[in-house]
Amino acid sequence: MKRKLMSVLLTAAMVGGLSVYAVPVMAEDDQEPDNTVTGDSAADDAFVVWGWNDDIKNILDGPFKEAYPDDYKRIVFVNTGGSDYYQGKLDPVLDDPSNELYPDLMGLEVDYVQKYVNSDWVKSVADLGITEDDYKNMYQYDLDLGTDADGNVRALFWQATPGCFQVRADLAEKYLGTTDPADLAEKFKDLDTIIATAEEVKEASGGKCKLFSGYDEIKRMLTNSRTVGFYDENDVITLDDNITTYLETAKKMYDEELTFNTDQWNADWYANMDGDGESSNAAIAYMGCPWFTYWCLSDTWKNNTILVPTANKCYWGGTGLAATTECADTELAGKIMKFFTCDTDGMVAINALNSDYVNNTEAINKIIESGASADGNGYLYADAGQNFMEFFLPLADGLDASTVTAEDQQILSLLDTQTKAYATGEKDLDTAISDLKASIHDTFSYLSVE
Repeated sequence: MKRKLMSVLLTAAMVGGLSVYAVPVMAEDDQEPDNTVTGDSAADDAFVVWGWNDDIKNILDGPFKEAYPDDYKRIVFVNTGGSDYYQGKLDPVLDDPSNELYPDLMGLEVDYVQKYVNSDWVKSVADLGITEDDYKNMYQYDLDLGTDADGNVRALFWQATPGCFQVRADLAEKYLGTTDPADLAEKFKDLDTIIATAEEVKEASGGKCKLFSGYDEIKRMLTNSRTVGFYDENDVITLDDNITTYLETAKKMYDEELTFNTDQWNADWYANMDGDGESSNAAIAYMGCPWFTYWCLSDTWKNNTILVPTANKCYWGGTGLAATTECADTELAGKIMKFFTCDTDGMVAINALNSDYVNNTEAINKIIESGASADGNGYLYADAGQNFMEFFLPLADGLDASTVTAEDQQILSLLDTQTKAYATGEKDLDTAISDLKASIHDTFSYLSVE
């Protein structure tokens, strides 16, 4: 494990901190931004918390401050200015506990959490006084993601993030003839039907509207529902059938011009959220999850969004917390982590702040009973009759993250490269798969190609 971990850390440093799931926040001209530090890091009782945006800070500034005003005064928050820069800035400081901004507590995302929980950088939550009874209401997949190879829970998540497709109601009415959630679910029920639906939209709009902006909208439905990891117990590289299915479906979508062939997060991808599908290009659906709704959808989607299940149960992202090995105050670390990730009332308050689908089944039931967040921060199409929290309830049950490893972030980036090469005709399928395996080995030399 130590040998593997060092390679993961070095690779992450070389490829940079781009998160597969995080929303990139790019600086002007792609220049790395300075950290934004809130609070007095020179204070004797300073307690330093790191994050890549203000998501954690907003909870600290709101419901946590209200519950623990004296503890709040001690908090110093470091915002690295975007997920692209987070790991590259964080890791050197983790190696230097003497640094004034050495974190006592830090945010972690699903895509790279295994890198940290299997390192010497973070404590077990048991060292913070957090027990199994405290996190008994969590979804198991989130708990597994924060657990190291020896079974020690070392990070806890406050978000549960079941995946779905988010459909623009006005365009669905225009080009699919319905805004009924059940009818739309039939249009997305499996990959063959998705292809047929994409052909229907393309034909009906004369190509000005597409079902998806890019073929990568189906990626997480497949990569985050794998039953086989990227390597086996003998460190031999393995590829789940979903990986081949993704390559083949991406190729079909590209060849038949069923999408606009954008890359997620680029300018055209965003622009297609707002097009009218007549004079300007528009996409009907985007892969989403609870946080995607309020973080990513544009105002065009307000009172205009219908939620549809993915064909395979999957998840996308999620933010948690871990305390560092040299944490200056484990009692306060435990208090913050419990409030964010265990305490039912605290998690209800988090939902009231930002409509998060929280990682606590008891809190979710309370939220649904109260009617809170029912309209998804104003994004849901009222005539569809959906309840934001109720929709995700069955999708969160039974999610499985057992195949996730510390190497997944980099491997999924390598998959993007080979998928594009195959889709655009640069390589055939066998070569793309062979090159993917070779690139995994080249990146992680301890993983072998059979």
